[in-house]
Amino acid sequence: MSVPWPVQVDIVAAFSLLGFVLVCIPLYWHLEAWNVGCVMYIFWIGTQSLFQFINAVVWRDNAINWAPAWCDITTHFSIGTSIAVCCASLVINRRLYHIANITTVSMTQTDKRRNIITDLLIGMGIPVLSIVLYWFYQGHRFDILEGVGCVEEYPNSFLAYLLFITWPIVIGLVSGTYCILTLRAFFRRRRDFSALIASNSNLTFNRYFRLMGLAAIEVLCTVPLATYNLVVDATQPIYPYRGLADLHFGFSRVNQKSAVSWRASPAVVSAMDFKRWNVIACALVFFCFFGLAEEARKHYRLALTSVAKRVGITTLGGSSGFTATGSRGAASKGMGGSSFGRVTIPTFVQRNTRARASMDSFSDGLSTNISIGGGADMLDEKAAYSPVESAAEGSSVNGSSTFLGSPISEKGVSPLETLPPVSFPPAPKRVYDPESPTRRETEPDVPASVRPHSIDMV
Repeated sequence: MSVPWPVQVDIVAAFSLLGFVLVCIPLYWHLEAWNVGCVMYIFWIGTQSLFQFINAVVWRDNAINWAPAWCDITTHFSIGTSIAVCCASLVINRRLYHIANITTVSMTQTDKRRNIITDLLIGMGIPVLSIVLYWFYQGHRFDILEGVGCVEEYPNSFLAYLLFITWPIVIGLVSGTYCILTLRAFFRRRRDFSALIASNSNLTFNRYFRLMGLAAIEVLCTVPLATYNLVVDATQPIYPYRGLADLHFGFSRVNQKSAVSWRASPAVVSAMDFKRWNVIACALVFFCFFGLAEEARKHYRLALTSVAKRVGITTLGGSSGFTATGSRGAASKGMGGSSFGRVTIPTFVQRNTRARASMDSFSDGLSTNISIGGGADMLDEKAAYSPVESAAEGSSVNGSSTFLGSPISEKGVSPLETLPPVSFPPAPKRVYDPESPTRRETEPDVPASVRPHSIDMV
């Protein structure tokens, strides 16, 4: 069952957008590694994929000349992309060849700068030159095909073969020569290959072989397909060249063709399908080599962790969290150290404290350690609040309250110091009952931690 034409246009638009997104994902770390060949590949294929998506959306069901300037830009860029993919492969193969045949481990900044300039001249200079030369064999301004968008137009002339059609074959053969020499040098110097990789701080074994695989696939696909395209064009009638005046007659015209008219020619349909899906295939192949690699997965994990932290989610396996006492970073060992999404609140414990008849019932065995000062003046003492203090021994009874020290009166003397000394055991001569109605007003108030039915914060 054949797919309806509007659905085919939507599929091409969706895959073009997907190719643009996927091919741009590895751009950052290729910029870090100064891989000029890969950066050029991303620039030309990514931009052409984006242009295909926009053209498919704008001219999905019409052939109206909405934006003439846009069509001028996209048609010239399409000419440059046809050459730029081969040039990017040539840059990659050339760099791998020089790495495999390097004689010195260290490279100076001048050598690195010279290599980058040479790669830019190949990856950007040759495609720009092909765009400039397009004017010499261009028939008229451009064509608009319904469902495709803006398309470049040139007659099947001798200048087209000389200035455009044969270029991918020549560049592909040069790139293939570099690829064969690289493999030869690699097998001859396998033992010294570790030192060769070490001389390039931004290159690893896996990345080297991925670059070699990408370049090899480009060579194996470019030369046969370009040769096939040359043979097909050679079977068509050749337009006789009579000068630029004849070639550019009616140069500003724009041919607008509906889907019914241009799809009536099987050759045109085959050429348009090959042109669009070739760009999408290049984007997907590049992502398979570099978007699924180990360093790419590492960047994905870092990006996911960064996003999770921004929205307040702790990733699995983290050691931070809130324990049952409200202190951060003391995760329970029984939970395996995982604190994903775990939040606890402070615990409030209600103690059923009953009044006791003896003063020694105020101690519950808990104390608070406090460090005061520093260096030689550092004191580590157990401070607590107790209603009873022995004047003879100068010791205090531990209490469970977190209040430190005794209240001081206006004269600077604690009311607790006025209490008579108590000996333990025997029982004190005088029994202190906090609920006694005969308690003197001059006696200090009883702390909250020993009052009946009190609530202590832990």
